Amino acid sequence: MVIDPESSKEIISEAKALAPEIYKDLARPALQEIGTVAGRTVKSLLAPLRGLLWGWEKIEEYVEIEVKKRIDRIPEENRKSPDPEIAVPLIQALTYTAQNESLREMYINLLANAMDKDKDKIVHPSFVEIIKQMNTLDAKVFEKISQNFGYQLIVNPFIQIKNESNFIGSAFPDWYIGWKLEGYNEFDISASMVRLSKFGLIELMRNQQLEQGGYEILKNNTYLTDTLNIFISKNKDLELEIVSIESMLYVNEYGRQFKSACK
Repeated sequence: MVIDPESSKEIISEAKALAPEIYKDLARPALQEIGTVAGRTVKSLLAPLRGLLWGWEKIEEYVEIEVKKRIDRIPEENRKSPDPEIAVPLIQALTYTAQNESLREMYINLLANAMDKDKDKIVHPSFVEIIKQMNTLDAKVFEKISQNFGYQLIVNPFIQIKNESNFIGSAFPDWYIGWKLEGYNEFDISASMVRLSKFGLIELMRNQQLEQGGYEILKNNTYLTDTLNIFISKNKDLELEIVSIESMLYVNEYGRQFKSACK
């Protein structure tokens, strides 16, 4: 079925009608000054939001251009108008996330796949809400993890006083996978994986080991050993060691579907 040229405009109009009033308030040029914060007015602190909130005209133009790039790869007989329960909240979300390249790409890919008869069954309305809850780090961590749909090694490390049950809290992140991303540390990665688990995209399986092993390389990572040495230097009266619970993670069926729908 050939897409009606007016379809996207109708979706935009519907989204506009449903847009929450708060977006309109934030976009008003004459935002009321309601006080000061540390010498700076609330008005001045909120001013940058004006540039981040895209108007409907700009959203419509961007969506049409970017979706067309993807639609052109779809056979004409497979093209369809997207379901409103996916398209409307998605376009609403783009008004305040379009500046974020990682999330923007996920939204556009999701919308384009919702317009493909061969893929619309894997596109679920809940995926829009998941992306809305993500930040740039979550998108990047999921992208890296989802490059492998198999079980992956991960550990839960902590520093313990030898021959005692006492340990030093918060020395290591709860989950350590052996890598990090530029601009983020190991604690950031751990927190992001917990969020992805809460979103239902991945499974974090504590104290469940992969039979093929390989944990020793992860447990002897320089990040862990260097951190241990720092604590040893500051606690010379204590005999400290690293204890790592061997665990694993994997991208579940829902996460795999989300990956397919957003690429």
